[in-house]
Amino acid sequence: MAFIVGFLILVLLSIALLVLFNPSVFKLLLKKGRLKRLYRAEKLIYSMLPDEMADEILMGRKPKARHYSKVTIIFADIKNFTQIAETYRPQQLVSILNRYFTKFDEISSKFGVERIKTIGDSYMGVAGCPTRKKEHPVHAILAALEIQRWLLNLEEDFKSKGEDYIQLKIGINTGEAVAGIIGKFRHAFDVWGDTVNLAFRMQETCEAGRINITEDTYKEIAPFFEIEERGLVKIKNKAAIPMYYVNGIQPRLRYKSGAPNELFWHTVTAHFYAKFNYRELEKDFLAYLESNLPKGLHYHGIHHSKYVAKAAEKIAVKEGLNSEEVFLVKTAALFHDAGFIESYKNNEKIGARIAREWLPAYQYNQEQVDIICELILSTAVPQKPQTLLECVLCDADLFYLGNPKFHSIADTLFQELFDREVLSSKRQWDEIQIEFLTKHSFHTSYANKKAQPGKLRHIKEIRNRYQKNDYPANTPL
Repeated sequence: MAFIVGFLILVLLSIALLVLFNPSVFKLLLKKGRLKRLYRAEKLIYSMLPDEMADEILMGRKPKARHYSKVTIIFADIKNFTQIAETYRPQQLVSILNRYFTKFDEISSKFGVERIKTIGDSYMGVAGCPTRKKEHPVHAILAALEIQRWLLNLEEDFKSKGEDYIQLKIGINTGEAVAGIIGKFRHAFDVWGDTVNLAFRMQETCEAGRINITEDTYKEIAPFFEIEERGLVKIKNKAAIPMYYVNGIQPRLRYKSGAPNELFWHTVTAHFYAKFNYRELEKDFLAYLESNLPKGLHYHGIHHSKYVAKAAEKIAVKEGLNSEEVFLVKTAALFHDAGFIESYKNNEKIGARIAREWLPAYQYNQEQVDIICELILSTAVPQKPQTLLECVLCDADLFYLGNPKFHSIADTLFQELFDREVLSSKRQWDEIQIEFLTKHSFHTSYANKKAQPGKLRHIKEIRNRYQKNDYPANTPL
């Protein structure tokens, strides 16, 4: 961008000098359209090459080929194109391909995927070069999914008219490559390496209308997408390798349209750029809770920790927390009931201690550990959160108060307390619930909007049951 501005300034200065010293030269340039052609030539170069490489060429330098430790290659190929081509005249065929590839260019550009070339009915793109971004495999998958959605919409339109429609086979692979400019007079940006060859094989072994990826791409994008495992599939000139189909974005990370939601981008950013390793921690610590939490925790079991982590994530995003803050709250949610491993009472301090023992091994720094421990302590009843992050976690911990399944969830807590002889009857439990729910307040605007109405309804229902003394005969009174 800086170069373009500088270039325009240089052109304007040159024009001023021409007018000052020889106006007839300037008139001649305008007459012959040289300036106009110069602008068109520059625009054409930028349309054909990545910006940074176009900059170098316009500055008189030939960009050198560069090695990239990781890029993601996309190949898209039209199914049965040879048969389709036989039904159209050449001009019609070119018009159809132009329509499709122009749309592919538009979608690819939206997600930072660079179009490399079209080869007949095949389209090749690359993400992660020449501009390097850690999350390029995600962008490549998003581009492929949007292309797929666009084609499905067209398919419905063509079917309604009884016309033939086009289906794509899309193959994607992630790995190292070399990219750069080839040619002396006709410049072309290209990518080379076995990563490219394998991406082509993914397309070759793909079912029409699907997105086929390698295991290397799968490892990069698995936390965000719905994946269908294909097992080992034989490819040309190579042994059988694991392949996977991408079916879409995970439900919690997408809108109804299938497009990524706010939570999707928070999750991606944290995954690729956060200094701590939440994903590994979550997997390892949930397994630890599964093995070590006492039996008989009908309410405070691992299912509750998962529920609170999910609720905390949603509330945090709605309250405008940044990606790091979202995952700090989620981390605290994982640990907030860990203290039950050692004691049923005053478990928050134990949970904070366990967090301090675990977190450094997953690259959490001291400041982050301190914040997480304060979050855990803030969930002690009566809750008195002081910061927005604490408000988010406290609301997530009691978000079930407004849940449509509130009564069945509350029953699990009653059973837990009854088994420990903390409560002796369901009526006593309702007395406690009425008092607690009446005094309780949510702290975030999202919880007040989504959970408060349900909570008020539940208070009314419990009061009604209590006043009528409506308890089954086999229930402890």
